[in-house]
Amino acid sequence: MKVNNGTGGIDALKAYGAAAAEKPQRAAESSDRLKSGIPIQDKINISSKVKMYQDIRDAAIGAPDIRTEKVNDVAQRIATGTYKPDYGVIADKLLSPNISSKI
Repeated sequence: MKVNNGTGGIDALKAYGAAAAEKPQRAAESSDRLKSGIPIQDKINISSKVKMYQDIRDAAIGAPDIRTEKVNDVAQRIATGTYKPDYGVIADKLLSPNISSKI
């Protein structure tokens, strides 16, 4: 196998040299834009799914850890002897594959 095609790798050096010469020019362009007062803007696009997850996360963080009105209601019904849980409903919710039905 012959590696050298007789050019001595000059074509490869030219290709790398051309790319290397562009980088300082781009840096100089951005430096000129900053000096002239032209703002450089970055943009990001957030998909609707990511936005939905962020909203859910914010709602979960903002929700209280203990829903005191429900706790007080159950505590009052236990104290008066009127609390009768439906164990079938509880078991169905615990075994449901849908997490939102467990809440």
